[in-house]
Amino acid sequence: MRSFGVHYMTGIKSAENILVIQLRQVGDVLLTTPAIKVLRDHYPHSRISFLTETGPAALLCGNPHLDAIITRKRRNTFLEDLKLARELRKAKYDLVIDFFCNPRSAWMSFLTDAPQRIATYHSGRSWWYTHTPEIKNGTCYAVEDKLALLRAVGISGELTPPVLMVSEDATHYIDEFFRQEHLLEQQAGPVITIDPTSRRQAKRWIPERYVELADRLVERYQAAVIFIWGPEEHDMVTSLVQQGQYPHKLACPTDLVQLAALIQKSDLHIGNCSAPRHIAVAVGTPSLTIMGPTAAVNWTYPSPLHKAVQGKVSCLECHKTECKTHDCMKALTVQEVEKAVEQLLGIIDN
Repeated sequence: MRSFGVHYMTGIKSAENILVIQLRQVGDVLLTTPAIKVLRDHYPHSRISFLTETGPAALLCGNPHLDAIITRKRRNTFLEDLKLARELRKAKYDLVIDFFCNPRSAWMSFLTDAPQRIATYHSGRSWWYTHTPEIKNGTCYAVEDKLALLRAVGISGELTPPVLMVSEDATHYIDEFFRQEHLLEQQAGPVITIDPTSRRQAKRWIPERYVELADRLVERYQAAVIFIWGPEEHDMVTSLVQQGQYPHKLACPTDLVQLAALIQKSDLHIGNCSAPRHIAVAVGTPSLTIMGPTAAVNWTYPSPLHKAVQGKVSCLECHKTECKTHDCMKALTVQEVEKAVEQLLGIIDN
């Protein structure tokens, strides 16, 4: 159980116009949505806006707890961000919550001129805000960090899965893919998505082992295995699919919401520690994640339907993005992952 060292602060007043900031990665933005729900429950009649970047913003569309989504380009120039800050200032927010708290989001929060600006304490940045609770994080699901920040200023709520609304268009698009690939027609076993990719080299399990795992899943469970891919990953994943002893499926091209629809229609998601695992939690699909340099407990939703496996090495959870030896991934065998799949499918079947 996580032990939060929190300095509780007072002075948060009612808020009618709220801005939440979470930039950068898809997974981080999605993992902010439980905190948005808590805010909405606490402020049911307030206007809540979310500032994020253009890529992950797609996963916020249709979120019932948000009134507006504001986007910035990932590589905005200083002048572009200054223009955006002026627009934020015109909105006259009375509460800004910066879950990202990097130098740029800090000064943008300050320039909103909101009378209440909240972020976790960070040396050298806290003066940009009005409230900076000091939260000493332990080892638990990352969403709890965001909820701890809210609790520290008197906004309490329970942990829930991330919120992601899959559009009808995305569902129809994936239904058509399933029809064209003859999936679910006389399908005896589960439909399983596999994500062999990651932006970070250190987070990638040995790609060929995913192929061997897929073959075993076909042999043992008569599974239909779909390999998913994203921008600049098509050729690599296509090559993997072609190495299989069985005709595994290559996913159709998808945007983020269509990918969510694909994972939602599947029975199980398996992959590296990247955004699709968080999408699986949000759409209610059980997941198994292969972990190495990052802590499993920090990124795995606490439920029997979501598990993580790791190789047994001394350098686990080193937080490297690049690794020359890749010991943690080499140590994890296909047999160990298959055993974890067996346990998870047993829970699903029951």
